[in-house]
Amino acid sequence: MVEQTTAPGADSARRPETAKTPAFAVVLTIAVIAAAVAIITGLLAGPEAYTSIAREFPGTPVVVLVATLRSVHEVFSVLTLGMLAAVLMFTSRTGVPGWSRTSDTARSLLRAFSAIWASAALLLTVVDGLNTNGLPLTAIEAPGQLGFALTSTFYPAAWLIVLVAAFTIFAVSLLSESWTAHAASLWIGMIAILAPVVISQVLVGPNHDFGEDAAIIQTPLAAVVLGLLAAGVLLELVIPRGGGVRRMVRSRLMWTGLIVIAGTDVVISVFKLAGTPLTDSVTGWQLLTRWVALAVIVLAVIAAASARSALAYTGILAGVAAWVTMTAAMSLIPSPNYFAPNSTVAVFLGYTVEAAPDPLTLLTHWRLNLLLTAVSAAAMLAYGLGVLRLRRRGDSWPVMRTICWMTGWILTIVLMGSGLGKYSPADFGIHMIVHMSLNMLIPAFLVGGGPITLLLRSTTGTGRLGHQIHHRVDQLINWPGLRMLLHPIVVFVVYVASYYALYLTPLFEGLIQYHWGHQLMNVHFLIVGYMFFSLVIGVDKLPIELPHIGRLGYVIAAMPFHAFFGVVLMMTNTPVAQNFYRTLDLPWLDISAEQYFAGGIAWAGGELPLLGVVIVLGVQWTRQDKRTAQRFDRHEDAGLSDEFSAYNDMLRRLAERDGETVPADDGRAEAAEEGTKDREQ
Repeated sequence: MVEQTTAPGADSARRPETAKTPAFAVVLTIAVIAAAVAIITGLLAGPEAYTSIAREFPGTPVVVLVATLRSVHEVFSVLTLGMLAAVLMFTSRTGVPGWSRTSDTARSLLRAFSAIWASAALLLTVVDGLNTNGLPLTAIEAPGQLGFALTSTFYPAAWLIVLVAAFTIFAVSLLSESWTAHAASLWIGMIAILAPVVISQVLVGPNHDFGEDAAIIQTPLAAVVLGLLAAGVLLELVIPRGGGVRRMVRSRLMWTGLIVIAGTDVVISVFKLAGTPLTDSVTGWQLLTRWVALAVIVLAVIAAASARSALAYTGILAGVAAWVTMTAAMSLIPSPNYFAPNSTVAVFLGYTVEAAPDPLTLLTHWRLNLLLTAVSAAAMLAYGLGVLRLRRRGDSWPVMRTICWMTGWILTIVLMGSGLGKYSPADFGIHMIVHMSLNMLIPAFLVGGGPITLLLRSTTGTGRLGHQIHHRVDQLINWPGLRMLLHPIVVFVVYVASYYALYLTPLFEGLIQYHWGHQLMNVHFLIVGYMFFSLVIGVDKLPIELPHIGRLGYVIAAMPFHAFFGVVLMMTNTPVAQNFYRTLDLPWLDISAEQYFAGGIAWAGGELPLLGVVIVLGVQWTRQDKRTAQRFDRHEDAGLSDEFSAYNDMLRRLAERDGETVPADDGRAEAAEEGTKDREQ
């Protein structure tokens, strides 16, 4: 959305700060209500909420502080990310987020929201450390107690991640006018808010792999979608009839987001209730309240799409407020999934793997990987819509690129949903098969799809919105930050070092114990592999592109590291993550044999795909040479080549330097005559 540009001084002069008063009053009301509900929930739950899950009660002051701060976090994380998304939407004609009335107001509110969010995260780093360890406030003064509280659980580290993200957003909104910097900070915020979620209630109980995947999808999506709706209404309070809400509620992406939020909440609800009736627990009533809140939001959005209505805007704010209030309150009471019967293996994996992973078992024992299946489906759908848009416009798109893209994501779904994906957390050898496939096989197909090229082509000539998307994608491609991330040296180091840093340190054993850790590794393998192969055989334009001879050397240089890593695994006496696999105590698992098998997979599985890439690279190189030769011949036939002229100009300059005089026209005429003779022959 583009607005009329005004000078910063003039804009500030005609927009008094008192205009923001209604927006701040609404936000304060939402925060107070959320905190009050959370405090009442925590106080009514009492010590039993802690002792029922084998924790010490930290005392009423800590409970009140945690309830208040978590409510502030929920409210202002949603408002911050939503307002940041609004800043990216409302831009001036200069192409920067500032210097327009709406965007400048949004940035002003963004600074306030992100500062409050960062402050809450900072306090939660300490207070939630005390809370999860059952320590009272007085423990801060006791020697060694504060250090214990900050290091004995994951929560302080999670809130520290949130603090860094919130402060980054605040700093960017305060110091930067760059659209790409704001976009990058949005991604950082969306990832950071997952930190306290993935280590909380969705990590416990049977089928927690489904619950955690649903929460990973829902949390950032709900923060942006619901936050954007709330931000639009708040901006309308400051700048009446700005029209932002009308445009938001008519967006197909907005409706898609609401549908996904509803779908994932069904999965989360089924998981948390763990087979108990909806109305038999406090968690059930809280979930029911969230459903009502989401229904109110949907009805209000429908009303706002047809006409500007104070009732519709009130419904949006009320629904968002109820959603974040219940989300904060739910974190204070153990949900029924805590108390569901569970086995040792299911505690770590979310499910059991009783049968030995023979070929038949791997083919028949499937389990949906919700996160990667959803990502794959979204990627294929978006790509298909882009190709369809091109064909409706009468443009062509190479079929092979579509096949490559679809094949890569179908392989991802099959790999992660089949027995290979199901058994990979419990069997190191199978884990290595999945790792090598995600890191080397699947990315080689995906980069052949050229998704960035498709996005640029499909948004060309599609109106103002398409032009803006095209412009923003081009900005991101040329962003210095992305240029640094995709620098060949950086990509090579990360690609190679990931093996050694992950498996030859305690990092792997620390991650494999948790579903979120396993998914983090899967996503890391896929992204790093995509970055590496995009530099080698990718068809998209990159900030830094290697010549074909450089690409060949790039691939060959990576081969020895894979081989050496495989040999190291095969020769290591102490198995990787030995304590974890012993804890699983699976009767069919031979830990040492699986590590030897994993080393062989890393050795052979690393070399063979790279050899295939070398062949593909050779084919691409040959085709480019042919295209270059054909282009040169066409230029020659059309008389457009200037190589003969450049050559004779060089001879003329050399002759002049030696004191001779060579008419410039004579050389060009001779070259032209020779060119004519060549064409006649």
